[in-house]
Amino acid sequence: MKVALPARSAATVKAYASMSTGTIKTLGMVFVAAVLIGLRALSPQAIAIDRSLSLLRILLPVLLALGSLAFMVRSLLNRGKRHTLGASSRSRRIAAGTYLFTFAVCALDVLAGVTPYLLVPGLVVYGFMVWDRPGFLVLSVLTSVAAIFQIAVLRGEVVTIEFASVLAFGAMLSIFGARVVRNSVLPSEERLRNLEAENEELWSLSYRDTLTGLYNRRYIQQVAVHMFSRAIRYKEPLHVLMLDIDHFKKVNDKLGHVVGDEVLSVVARTIQRAIRTSDTVARYGGEEFIVYMVKSNPEITQFIANRIRDGVAAVRFPGVPWSVTISIGVAGLQEGDSIESLVERADQYLYMSKHHGRNRVSGF
Repeated sequence: MKVALPARSAATVKAYASMSTGTIKTLGMVFVAAVLIGLRALSPQAIAIDRSLSLLRILLPVLLALGSLAFMVRSLLNRGKRHTLGASSRSRRIAAGTYLFTFAVCALDVLAGVTPYLLVPGLVVYGFMVWDRPGFLVLSVLTSVAAIFQIAVLRGEVVTIEFASVLAFGAMLSIFGARVVRNSVLPSEERLRNLEAENEELWSLSYRDTLTGLYNRRYIQQVAVHMFSRAIRYKEPLHVLMLDIDHFKKVNDKLGHVVGDEVLSVVARTIQRAIRTSDTVARYGGEEFIVYMVKSNPEITQFIANRIRDGVAAVRFPGVPWSVTISIGVAGLQEGDSIESLVERADQYLYMSKHHGRNRVSGF
């Protein structure tokens, strides 16, 4: 039966904490660089060129600055929460837009005889967006740099050291920044996966029996409260089966605990296979098991109880020279019952099965 985990609180994991501080600082530098380049777009050389190109040269630094500032604010507000520089389809479209817009503005700069300084912040921000695709990033960055260089050559411009340095610096800083982000995020994701696996293991140790793999008594007692409350509220049938392996002490005393553990494990699997998916079984203690059957009328309950008994009796254990059987007590929810009284009545029927020869079902 799939039920909600009782009182299970997930551990607070500060995922990507090591990435957040470094990323914010790096984006802060990009923000400053974008503002400075935006101011340079207002220089006399830039104002003298076409007005539309001047607007584009101002617009790119402003957009980069606002985007960087928005990301930094969001990172500060979400500090300690799980977040990533996501690779969603929306972020891919934004990255493509940034790349094309940067290339277009820089190409217009080259055609106007202006050094394409905007290439540096544009490619850096682009690198932050596609950090998880290093091969594609390198190919696209080098393609844009080569295309801008080719435009300058075709226009007959003399490629100065300043021009070449801007191209080289933009490509290297973009690839380097993406690598820094990637090297910070991937280990954090691995740590997060490890923490989630450890939390799941701790939960299993708290609520599962390590020998049989069934839920343990602690778990079933908490879940029983919800099943009992639901049965009372909606007037649904609820049955409890108490099961006990017959002469189990004899197995341990004469054949050893290794054989006894094998008997417990096989019986547990037999019970699990015999019940419905809506039922819940747990190891109650020692050789005792308990099954809660929800929305089960007496006829179905009796049928499943006998199926469990017959299934266990049919198993042959190589190390046990006698037949292993199981006794079962069954109690249905009655008016005025509590969880304790319902389980107690099932336990009384179990001992009735024991006293009347074992390997039988009593109750109802």
